[in-house]
Amino acid sequence: MKSDNPAALKALDNPAPHIRLYLLYGPDEAGSEALAARFGKGFGPGAERVDLDGPTLRGDPARLSDEAAAISMFGDKRWIKGQPAGDEAIPAAEALLEANATGDPVVMIAGTLRKTSKLLTLVESSKATVAIVSYAPEGRNAEALAVTMARELGLELPGDLARRLVQISGGERGLLAGEIEKIALSL
Repeated sequence: MKSDNPAALKALDNPAPHIRLYLLYGPDEAGSEALAARFGKGFGPGAERVDLDGPTLRGDPARLSDEAAAISMFGDKRWIKGQPAGDEAIPAAEALLEANATGDPVVMIAGTLRKTSKLLTLVESSKATVAIVSYAPEGRNAEALAVTMARELGLELPGDLARRLVQISGGERGLLAGEIEKIALSL
């Protein structure tokens, strides 16, 4: 699914209990980060996030499924974020998908993956996973994104300012967010 697909956004806003792994990948890594933040927000304000990095996943592949099956000490909801995720995360993802206990959902963030990537092939072949690709916003989509980001900070951007901000940032989501935050802070 593409990141601007309503079904993808619904999957992140209302995580389904049968989905064990969400793979967020693509050339727009800041977009994947924003989707992970959206997932966390959809999972609830009191949810605990456990962060695992690529070397940890490579060195101890069973840790991912162990963390997903663990129970929060305080009884809160939990989710696991794995980043960066590449081919080194394949054994961990396989162990997660083969585990008997459903547990907490996992969000893996990867950069650009080829269509032949083993990780992408694994995720796309399972019904317990969702793969969402993020592309850099362009044209009107980028301007609409700028307006939405500003609105979330309580600002109203006129169309020409949104267009100029997109041009200044080169359409890179992280830079665009930073510029909008600067405007919000100055106001």
